[in-house]
Amino acid sequence: MHRQQGSADGVGSWELIQGRPDPRLRGRVLDYRGHLLELVAPRRRLEVPTGLVTLMAGFGEPLRLTDAVCHERSESFGSLVCGLRRTATIGEHVGRMHGVTVALTPAAAWRVLGPVLGDLGNEWAGLDQVLGPVGRDLPARLAEAPDWPSRFALLDRLLLTRLSAGPVWAPEVSLAWELLHRSGGAARVRRLCEETGWSPRRLETRFRAQVGLPPKQVAQVVRLRRVLRAFDADPGLGGARIAAMCGFHDQAHLVRTFRAMTGSTPGRFFGHRAAAEPAEPPTDRLDDRVTTAVLPAGAQRTAPAGVRIRTRRLGDRPSG
Repeated sequence: MHRQQGSADGVGSWELIQGRPDPRLRGRVLDYRGHLLELVAPRRRLEVPTGLVTLMAGFGEPLRLTDAVCHERSESFGSLVCGLRRTATIGEHVGRMHGVTVALTPAAAWRVLGPVLGDLGNEWAGLDQVLGPVGRDLPARLAEAPDWPSRFALLDRLLLTRLSAGPVWAPEVSLAWELLHRSGGAARVRRLCEETGWSPRRLETRFRAQVGLPPKQVAQVVRLRRVLRAFDADPGLGGARIAAMCGFHDQAHLVRTFRAMTGSTPGRFFGHRAAAEPAEPPTDRLDDRVTTAVLPAGAQRTAPAGVRIRTRRLGDRPSG
C-alpha cells in the first residue's frame, strides 16, 4: 500500500492511498485508489479515455459527470461504474470527496459485470444499477471498514468471486482486442475479420456487446493513448512528428481527432496539466497513463437553456 498526502493554505488537505490487488487479480484489476479530499474550492477535472472500466464507491458528496464533447449528457452519482469510453469526461465536485476507485481491464469487467458491459459503452451508471444489491450495499460496507487494507481486502473478495463465476470473452473478441493494441490502433477491420473469421457485422456486434465499443472506436482510443504518451514523454517532438508517429495524416488531423474525443486541443490539455498547483493532489489517477487535466474553475460549461439533461437506462441502446 502506498500513501500520499498534503495540505496548504488556499488549497486544503488531501490523502491518496494506492492498494495492490490480490496477486490472483493482477493484470485484470490494475489498482485500487482510496481518496480523501478536503479542498477549499470546487474541483473540475477533464478525464480522457483510458481504455479501462472504472468502478467508484463514494462515501459522501456526489460527483457530477459531464461528457466533455456532448455537454448535454450530464448526471450526478454517489457511486458509479464508468464503461469503456471514446470521449472524455468532466468530473466536478465541491472539494470534498471520500471513496475508492477500481480500475479494470475490459476483459475483467466483462467477467465482473457480464452482458451489462455492452450497455455501458461511453456511458456511466449507478453502482446499484450495474451490480444490484451488492452495488447498493458496497459503499456502506467499504465506508464502515476500519482501515484501507480492510477495504482493499473486501474488494479482493468481491472481485475474486465474480471473476471466478463470470463469462469469458469469446476467443475472437480477445484476438481482435490484442491485434488492435499490438498495432497501436492501426489494424483495419478487414484484418480483424481475416484473423477472427467473422464478418464485419458479426465482429462489430459481438465486440460491442462484450467490450462496450465497436472495434473502430477502440482503435481511436488506442491511438489517442499513443498521442498522450508521446506528448507527455517529449513535448519537444512537436505535433507534426507525433502525428506521423501515431498514424495521423498530419498535425491538423491529429488536433481535430483530439478535440473530437476530449473537447480540447493537445496544447490546451497539456497547458492545464502544467498549470496545476504543486500543493494539489497528483493529477493522474493511474501511475502509467496520462489521464487527467485539472480545469480552471471559471471554465465550466453547462447545457444551454432549454436543453434537457440526458440520462439513459441500462438496456437502452446509445444513439449514433
